[in-house]
Amino acid sequence: MTQPFRLQALLDYRRQLEDEQMRALAEVTVEEQRVRDTITALDRHSEEQTAALAALVAGGTFDAEGYTQRAAYLDAIGLALDQQAAALEVAAARVRERREALVEALKDRRVLERLRDRQAEEAAVEDGRHEARGVDDMMMTRHQRTP
Repeated sequence: MTQPFRLQALLDYRRQLEDEQMRALAEVTVEEQRVRDTITALDRHSEEQTAALAALVAGGTFDAEGYTQRAAYLDAIGLALDQQAAALEVAAARVRERREALVEALKDRRVLERLRDRQAEEAAVEDGRHEARGVDDMMMTRHQRTP
């Protein structure tokens, strides 16, 4: 007869922690992707504004006000890109931290599962021994009864 795993409640708790770490990792990964998408959009706007500035200069007549506005907008995009680059570093660090926490949670759960499996194997071996003793006792009793 196998015994229930004494640390099952702890194993269930470790699984719960692992699930929470997975959700947390997913959240920060989504956040990191949003920052990357913002950087991509800003890069695209920067390229468009650079092309527009080049077109203004090459257009023959020079529009100083248009040039100044586009240059100021291009500067603002550059500042936004710098801010997003810093935000990306923070987001990437958070992803690394959450990934490490998830790995630790996985290790903790696996240790308990190996312990549970080892206990189940030992219980199965013990059950086999107990059954073999029972069969041996029954055979000895039969052998002693037969003349």
